[in-house]
Amino acid sequence: MTSIKAYFLRIIFCAFLVSLTAALLRGKRAGRVVTLCGGCLLILTAVRPLLRVDLSQLPDLVTGMTRTEREAAAREKNDALLRGLVEQQTADWIDARGEELGMQITSTVTAREAEAGIFVPDQVVLRGTWTEEGRRKLAEILTQELSLPPAQQRWVGG
Repeated sequence: MTSIKAYFLRIIFCAFLVSLTAALLRGKRAGRVVTLCGGCLLILTAVRPLLRVDLSQLPDLVTGMTRTEREAAAREKNDALLRGLVEQQTADWIDARGEELGMQITSTVTAREAEAGIFVPDQVVLRGTWTEEGRRKLAEILTQELSLPPAQQRWVGG
């Protein structure tokens, strides 16, 4: 509350100073210049606290969220989209490799965040039918090209 009192005291003091100088130089050309300068000083004194306001901390009128909250929400949304893209494209790639090997499979990939904003495949579940040799070859491809060791590959079916 003391900062509000100090603010009002500054405005009152500034207004008193402007009035006093205007009264001393009434009717003269210098008086008009002093009045103009005093008015500018009064405006600056009144507006100065607004210059210290951190606009990024104020809530948005539409969403009610601050700038940092909006950035965090956008980052989460982008990460979810990126993760989904990595998972879908990796699953499509694995399915295509399986078809090349004569397998009928559908894969489900789970990705993890390796670094900020970078997602890599972490686990894969493969469903369908395959031969043992086809399974071995695809497991090698997944290990070499996607760095998915057999422990992170789950084969369902046969």
